[in-house]
Amino acid sequence: MTSPLALSIDTLTHGPFGLGRSDGKVVLVPLTVPGDRVEVDVVEEHKRYSVARLRSVVEPSPARRTAPCPYTGDCGGCSWQEAAYETQLQAKQRNVADALARVGGLAGFELLPILPGSREFHYRRRIVLHVDGERRIGFHRASSREVVEVRGCHIAEPDTESGIELAVQWVGRLATPVSEVEILSADRPGQVILSAKSRHAYQSVDGDACAELVGGPAAGIVMAGPGWRQRWGETALSCIVDGDLRLTHDAGTFSQVNTEGNRRLVDEVMAWAGFGAEDDVLELYAGAGNLTLPAARRARRVTAVEANARLVRNGRRNAADNDVRNIRWWRHDVPAAVDAFIRQQRRFTTIVLNPPRDGAKRAAPRLAALGAGRVLYVSCDPATLARDLGRLTAQGYALRRVRPVDLFPQTFHVETIAELVRE
Repeated sequence: MTSPLALSIDTLTHGPFGLGRSDGKVVLVPLTVPGDRVEVDVVEEHKRYSVARLRSVVEPSPARRTAPCPYTGDCGGCSWQEAAYETQLQAKQRNVADALARVGGLAGFELLPILPGSREFHYRRRIVLHVDGERRIGFHRASSREVVEVRGCHIAEPDTESGIELAVQWVGRLATPVSEVEILSADRPGQVILSAKSRHAYQSVDGDACAELVGGPAAGIVMAGPGWRQRWGETALSCIVDGDLRLTHDAGTFSQVNTEGNRRLVDEVMAWAGFGAEDDVLELYAGAGNLTLPAARRARRVTAVEANARLVRNGRRNAADNDVRNIRWWRHDVPAAVDAFIRQQRRFTTIVLNPPRDGAKRAAPRLAALGAGRVLYVSCDPATLARDLGRLTAQGYALRRVRPVDLFPQTFHVETIAELVRE
């Protein structure tokens, strides 16, 4: 048996690991906290780093705490629960700064303090559970497709958490095999919405099992698979942003999981934007209007580009329901839309981007041709943000300021707002 390796953990990485060094080489160890002295077994060797398994904590860090969730160490979801929340915030701030410098080669900007979450736990309005071939329901084990069965989740809102047992019972009755179940807190307290994905044909016998749940603990149910979609009851949910704006989303489409955190994010973006009556705004990756409608309340006009047809329908409905009339919606692939605007010689005062995790790689290199004096970029991945900001600075923009926002306590994920101005 190989002798254990002794390490001191220096920091938390943007990933499920603490980072230490042995003879100058980086060693990544899950379930560790900065300041821990540990013994580990190396399980993967790479040229520039190793991955190790925690054998024992020889001397715990002052920042180490007992994780409240009984599934910690098995479930791959909340990899930072052992770290005190202030330590998590410091690590996220540092990881954003490191990505901007290392990936984007960026310097000379103002890095503002991270906005913390208002709640460390029980903040997620929706969670996604996986279903294996034995109909076990839970989260994936870290670095695995194996399902770890759960009956609770410490980061889910109470109503969402209560829906786990309901989902277990429901999936057990279905004739249609499902691979994934999303649980969402419904608008009415004490109820949830269940949304399942399948890779198989729909079995009509399941209609009775779904209809029986609706009106009781389930406000609504959605099932979808290749070429089909079935729904029962009320399957839309709403949230409030920007004062009294109520946005409605269909279950199964993207929406922010942290309702309170999202309000803080929107408020911060609008405060930075300072839109006025002369602003002609282009929003790329607009979704269902989370930033679009607040921007349109302040600006002269907003052109909103989103490729997902259901999100565009939701966005148009939200604009109509809130009597916001100065938005032009484009259901289009973002890079293609940017090319079309360039051909049309369209010009905008501000561009707002809120792309998915892989960023705006294909659109960013051409944005300067749209003439905007400012770009506001909201990102959920520091590395792709840094890459795209580097490309924008190469086009004559200067990175002015950056603000991390913690929408995902107990995890390494972090939202970031960045502002660029034309030099």
